[in-house]
Amino acid sequence: MIYILPTDTCFWIWCSIHNIDDYKKIYELKKRPFEKPLSMMVESYDFLQKHTFLSEAQKNFLKNYKRPFTILLTPKNNFINENLPNKNLYKKIAFRVANMEAQKNIINQIGSFFLTSANIWGEKEIYKKEELPFQESKNIKIFIENDLEIVPPSDIFEFIADTTKVVYIRKY
Repeated sequence: MIYILPTDTCFWIWCSIHNIDDYKKIYELKKRPFEKPLSMMVESYDFLQKHTFLSEAQKNFLKNYKRPFTILLTPKNNFINENLPNKNLYKKIAFRVANMEAQKNIINQIGSFFLTSANIWGEKEIYKKEELPFQESKNIKIFIENDLEIVPPSDIFEFIADTTKVVYIRKY
């Protein structure tokens, strides 16, 4: 199943990390190049610390970060599905931590999931349900009640080694 839900920035399209067909379908729907890995939504900062090389100081930095963010981290173990067509691109994974009830509910049901903004590749982010390029179907479930306020996209960054100093890939 593919899901479309709001985040703290825009609408996003998501699927379980275990469903390769849905993973491929997201690329097809968005017309996204396979060279662009999807982000991963996880349940908590503790999950990140357990499965990546995130230090306690870095975890606290993230917990106190004031804007929506995506953090690039190196996984400790390989929990990326070996059947992904672009699995070799996941040396570092772009993570988002669930911070909304809808996100947490999906994680409780299906576990961590891949996600990306719900727009066609290269087009603007979507904040209104009527602008979604995808329709609800037996394979796509849309969980949107209201339009979103237009806000800047998340900051994307990574830590410099084991410090709390960051290098921004995108900052607003």
